[in-house]
Amino acid sequence: MASIELLQKVYDQANRGLDIIVGVCPEAADAVANKRNFRLRPDERTPSAHLYPPKDSGDCWHVKDYGMGEGEGFFSPIDLYMWDRGYTQSQFALAVQELAEKYGVQEELKQSINKPEIVKRDALPCELGKPVRITYQDDFTAADLATWGPRVKPEHLTALGWHPVKAIARTTDGVTTIKKATDTYPLYAQECPYQDGQGNMRMFQKVYEPKNANKAYRFSIIGEKPQHYIFGMQALRHKFQEQGEEKLDEVVLVSGGSDAANCLSMGYQPVWLGSETEELQEADYTLLMKYAKRIVVIPDIDDTGIKVGKRLALRLPGIYTAWMNNSDMHLLHDNRGRLRKDLKDYLQLNPHRSDMKRLMDRAHRAQFWTERTTKQGDKEYTISHTDLDYFLELNGFYTLKDESRNEPQYIRIDGIVVQAVTAKAIVGFMKQWMEQQALPAALQDRVLRSHDLPTTNHSTLRERDNFDFGKGTATAQYFHFRNCWVEVTADKITTHRYADGANHYVWADNIIQHDYRPTADMFTVTTDDEGRYRVGISEGAEQCNLLKFLVNSSRLYWRKVDEGGLPLTPEEDADEHLCLASRLANMGYMLTSHKSESEAWATICLDSTMAENVDECNGRSGKSFYISAVSKMVKTFSIDAGNTSFKDPRFIFDGVTSDTNLIFLDECPRKFNYNFVYGLVTGDFRVEEKNKHSYVIPFVQSPKFAMATNFTLSRHDPSTEGRIWPQPFSDYYHVKSQQNDYRESRSIRDDFGQNLMGTEYSERDWQLDLALMTQCVRFYLSLSAGSRKIMPPLTRIERREQMAAVGKDFHQWAEEYFAEDGSNLDRELKADQVLSDFNRETQFGWSPKRMKQHLDAYCQLADHIHCLNPASITQKATDGERWVKRDEGGNVKTIYYVQSQKAAIADAEKAAAEQTILPF
Repeated sequence: MASIELLQKVYDQANRGLDIIVGVCPEAADAVANKRNFRLRPDERTPSAHLYPPKDSGDCWHVKDYGMGEGEGFFSPIDLYMWDRGYTQSQFALAVQELAEKYGVQEELKQSINKPEIVKRDALPCELGKPVRITYQDDFTAADLATWGPRVKPEHLTALGWHPVKAIARTTDGVTTIKKATDTYPLYAQECPYQDGQGNMRMFQKVYEPKNANKAYRFSIIGEKPQHYIFGMQALRHKFQEQGEEKLDEVVLVSGGSDAANCLSMGYQPVWLGSETEELQEADYTLLMKYAKRIVVIPDIDDTGIKVGKRLALRLPGIYTAWMNNSDMHLLHDNRGRLRKDLKDYLQLNPHRSDMKRLMDRAHRAQFWTERTTKQGDKEYTISHTDLDYFLELNGFYTLKDESRNEPQYIRIDGIVVQAVTAKAIVGFMKQWMEQQALPAALQDRVLRSHDLPTTNHSTLRERDNFDFGKGTATAQYFHFRNCWVEVTADKITTHRYADGANHYVWADNIIQHDYRPTADMFTVTTDDEGRYRVGISEGAEQCNLLKFLVNSSRLYWRKVDEGGLPLTPEEDADEHLCLASRLANMGYMLTSHKSESEAWATICLDSTMAENVDECNGRSGKSFYISAVSKMVKTFSIDAGNTSFKDPRFIFDGVTSDTNLIFLDECPRKFNYNFVYGLVTGDFRVEEKNKHSYVIPFVQSPKFAMATNFTLSRHDPSTEGRIWPQPFSDYYHVKSQQNDYRESRSIRDDFGQNLMGTEYSERDWQLDLALMTQCVRFYLSLSAGSRKIMPPLTRIERREQMAAVGKDFHQWAEEYFAEDGSNLDRELKADQVLSDFNRETQFGWSPKRMKQHLDAYCQLADHIHCLNPASITQKATDGERWVKRDEGGNVKTIYYVQSQKAAIADAEKAAAEQTILPF
């Protein structure tokens, strides 16, 4: 579609251009209603721009800025748009295309509109057995030329063998089908002559249907096409003869016929192959060099075009390549909704000969040396610094933009994989490549002595900073294995080939050094009629060692079944299923990189079983292995919290980067300051490096936290509860000692006969475990926002925490002092007397405050006690409130009343009976 025609459609869609004006200057919107002047230039004091409505149906809105002087400041909508962006008149076509995309008026291909006229009839006798017949139009129309490109003329198309087609007739099984061109569906055919193996001249025809909505069917061949054919050779030979058989400055290898027509319209002789992926052979290169001084390739800039272009540049290093880039295309789309990518697209947006020359001037070749023979017959070599850099870039070598470093940081890019390399490694690559190519020793010496090679302190390689190392989004997570990369969503797990590219990059050291094998679902998680989670283990899933470990570590009541031979109660069974469901979801959470303020939790792994002494710990239950398994999938920074001082925590996280997914604090001691971690869970993350600067990792890029401790938590306020995701571990794995009553010791190695994920672990076992973890991610993502944090059963842990709050010594004293058959229950006790009794017997010297804290905790823990200071006795609003009374001398005394369960039940029964007594 011509730019003027397309612009008119834009105006029609944009309220006769008014929307474009308002888009440039929002103040113009008010001027429509009040007809006042508005300020077009921010620096003017008095508004001097005025709006003028369309004069007739074919007109558009205009703006006149009277402050710009005589003869200036009169803008149509497109003029104003270009003035605002600083575009010159040569960028008119680009401005129109940008507005067309913005207002959605591009010429989109639709099968209902863009279709040929099809006629079917019985075949005539003379048509039977005849090949496909093509009937040509007389000449190319203006509409035809607009389809091909902005500067394409009939002579360009004719020179390349193209003809406008009126109809194509095929006869099959006695029926003739005629495909006729229409105004919305033009047809073209190219006559392609060639010489067969016997020296006979033959010809096939290539049909082009540019408006075919299915891109795969735009081209078809009529006749017999050779297996390898260079299109445009006849026109090249003709041009060569026109110039008296003097070599052309260049011949341009483009990706297709429409690119070729546009290339020729700019004064450059094109050739092209049958498809983008068909490779130019060395014999082709030799043939083309007979007609031109150099060959310049202009590849498409989609993934396939870039890949093919780089491969050709390295395979035939004498070829020059002129690369277009995304900024040339201004991120605009074609009529198929795809990002523009080829030479035709480039010239539609940059339609001047100077634009084509600018593109050709970019051309470089991978052959970074030139050779000449001296008068003495010796070979001398000159190194092109620019071409050497280009050769290294073709092989993936760049520098990483890093404002914090003075020295260059070298990287190598292979598809989506980025690897940090050194200058020495690059020199080593050059040496190896030259040896493999058997380059002359003198040339190799010249290169290795060159100051143009990258060094530790200096480089001219192109900087790259446009990497997206994102490992996932809110709805998907990416994992990278040796053989493929995997995308996990709530619905499915999809494998992708590295060769197919991706919309992100990955550091080489983040690639999991195992192959990924798709595996059937190993578990299902459902809820029963009462809303309780039920985990089903699929048939064959028992082969996955990691899943068996997760199941075993969730068996909270294993001793009842395995040692006692008793079945679990429904409540106990539900607890174990809930624990496993929580574990599977939590593993999925830690494996996802997406951060959300409302779903930011620190995983805390705890023992569910109480030790004999609260100051002791069971441990060895698999907590550390659980986090270790996660670390096999994501980059983890581990800290031995038990042997690390947190008094000066400035450099504790030295080494954590935005690439770190998880920070694991192992062996957190009994009095560990968890508040230190909680502040980092939901905010930005500051890292201080020794002898270096500090930096802040934004929350969305900061790592998640996991902790493991053998002790209980000492704090349970709402802020703490909202920031943690506790994970209780059963004592299925344990160590027998004189302090416990276990019958034997059982480690993970004992259970499986090997170290899980160890050096001798089989690849098949690795693949099953890794597949399970991807399934945990899918399970976590499948949970609705707000319900992803499946809380495990915490009764046992809460009891451990209560016991820790009571303390061993106080517990022993209170068990006797408040014995069920003793005399200190269900009566008033003076608090100072209770404290005196305790301090006298234990010699501790506690304060009243400390006594109250431990007595509160004990009353919550002891099974035979209902509560401290029941409201039914104190007449307070709630149980447990402070109670004071005056003694015989009138002194105010704090009173304790420890009510037993028996007394509480009796009081409740009495109150219920009194409520049932009739008042008459």
